[in-house]
Amino acid sequence: MRMFDMDTEALLSMEYEEKLRLVLEGAADRGQSCKYALLLGTIPKEAILRAAFAAELYHKGRVSYIIPSGGVKHEYDGREISECDLMTEVLIERGVPSSAIIRENSAETTRENMIYGGLLLNRETRLCGVDELMIVTSLWHMRRSLAIAKGFLPRKIEPIPAPAPLPCSVEEWLSTDENRERVDNEIRFFKNLVEAKIAIKG
Repeated sequence: MRMFDMDTEALLSMEYEEKLRLVLEGAADRGQSCKYALLLGTIPKEAILRAAFAAELYHKGRVSYIIPSGGVKHEYDGREISECDLMTEVLIERGVPSSAIIRENSAETTRENMIYGGLLLNRETRLCGVDELMIVTSLWHMRRSLAIAKGFLPRKIEPIPAPAPLPCSVEEWLSTDENRERVDNEIRFFKNLVEAKIAIKG
């Protein structure tokens, strides 16, 4: 619970391995299954990893429908493409049928992923029998995403973590400035959620 109890400056002064452990707290895959998964968009390199993992979940029978969410456009492979459209391409390339994909092409933030994803799910199902929603994102992004999901999804829906694993060892992952900055940013973002009373202890 130290992410709640320590101030941001103290957290950022810790060693990166310890900071990452705090960022990953509660983010582990519990092996659960549910009907719908919300796949969160991001930059192409990460979005492809997340979508590939979501396809694995589908083929393992852990989800029946995937909602790729993200309207931000990025340059990728010589073209401009939205996060949703790129992840949809990856899902289809990996054998997920289009009938199992519900596209959300507007969200520009993690909060909007939850808001628009929840609205889309409501339109598709009227939330009848939908009490859980699997959240698929990067491992390092999961703790913050779960806090936002609990704050912005319909109250009856329990978010279920299904993080895409790191593409390498923790040591290798933390060896780059880019990933160390990601850890620091996750701490800052999470502390902002605590201050806004969106992330609540317990």
